[in-house]
Amino acid sequence: MRTIRKRISWGFIALSCVLVGSGIINLAEMGRLRSDTSAVIDAATLTTDYASDMLNALQKQNSAVLAMVILNEPEPTQKYHDGVYEFNSALLKANEAGINTKSVGRIYEANDNYHQIVELHSPNNTEIADRNWFMTSYLEAYYALDSAVKHYMTSPSTSISARTANLEQDVYRTITPSIITLMVALVVVLMLYFFIDTYYLRPVKRIGKGLDNYVATGAPYQVKIEDKSELSTLNNNIIELTSRIKKQQ
Repeated sequence: MRTIRKRISWGFIALSCVLVGSGIINLAEMGRLRSDTSAVIDAATLTTDYASDMLNALQKQNSAVLAMVILNEPEPTQKYHDGVYEFNSALLKANEAGINTKSVGRIYEANDNYHQIVELHSPNNTEIADRNWFMTSYLEAYYALDSAVKHYMTSPSTSISARTANLEQDVYRTITPSIITLMVALVVVLMLYFFIDTYYLRPVKRIGKGLDNYVATGAPYQVKIEDKSELSTLNNNIIELTSRIKKQQ
């Protein structure tokens, strides 16, 4: 026998399965969204940190070269070599990070050219020769390296834009299961309402009206419940009971 309780139970089980499944999908998509967001932030942070270290180190080298020219020293001070070491360390980290490899390659080329220009400086240069070397060859190489580092710092904007587009897709992918779940849940709820109204509420009202009519007028109880459920059994018992009462009268 198909019971009302079983039907209602299966309806709520189906609704629960939909909600649980949607929750699992949402958690997975939220985890992916969190991971992608962290990747974007980490990439931007690393790029900025490495570029900042390289610019600081380059500035240290430039200060040492400028002091060498002004003070007419034969070669840069230890400050220059410290700057070279710090710059190369930051550049190596940027290369190992694998972020914006084309920009990193551009920095390597500009850095090699910069050091070649510095090495071309002769300790026997006159003050005028030093000034000409600094204002032409050196500054050109310095600005080229400075520009390459700044390009590396700003170039992630393209990558971040692409990643941002992916994040938007992830957001939609995260929201979509929730929307589908709401729609399915609404359908299931409407189905449950239709089932309860059709197979429970309406038959109960018919039984109630039939009993009211029987009590008020004594007319035969003639309600029919075609569905084979608990209400059908109840209705048959009422029919049997009213028939016995009528025979006893």
